[in-house]
Amino acid sequence: MAILQWFVDLGASVMLPILLFIFGMILGAKPAKAFKAGITVGIGFIGLNLVIGLLSDSLGPAAQAMVENFGFSLKTIDVGWPAAAAISYGTALGSLAIPIGVGLNVLLLVLGLTKTLDVDIWDYWHCAFTGSLVYAMTGNFALGLYTIAVHCVVIFFLGDLIAPTISEFYGFP
Repeated sequence: MAILQWFVDLGASVMLPILLFIFGMILGAKPAKAFKAGITVGIGFIGLNLVIGLLSDSLGPAAQAMVENFGFSLKTIDVGWPAAAAISYGTALGSLAIPIGVGLNVLLLVLGLTKTLDVDIWDYWHCAFTGSLVYAMTGNFALGLYTIAVHCVVIFFLGDLIAPTISEFYGFP
């Protein structure tokens, strides 16, 4: 567990590129291409975190002035889903959501428990968010991991549930 915690403590800007490099290699990408993809994601995360920092530095005082001028009692700024996704992946547990989600998806497919192949790995941010929220509220790392896993499984089963409707609507075979 200490090794996993050390790896998680590297942060999303370091950990996600490493995980994507490994994932790319597993899927058969050439090392140079997998490395470039990982580095690109790392640079993107650093840029996104810079933008979030600049936005909160700029919007924070403006929002505070609006709260004071209108007499509101607001304590949060809605930064939208892209920033929420970046924040979710940037938490201690968040960057583990992708390997957990992909691993569980492959396992459930092999066992025949789902027919859904979730190829949009960036949408695992929802799982990262719930797992990170549970970890932040309880301080229990294992419970946060469990929450990520349960959320992923629910997504796969919901995918199976809505697949016939989507297939019919879009005319998929």
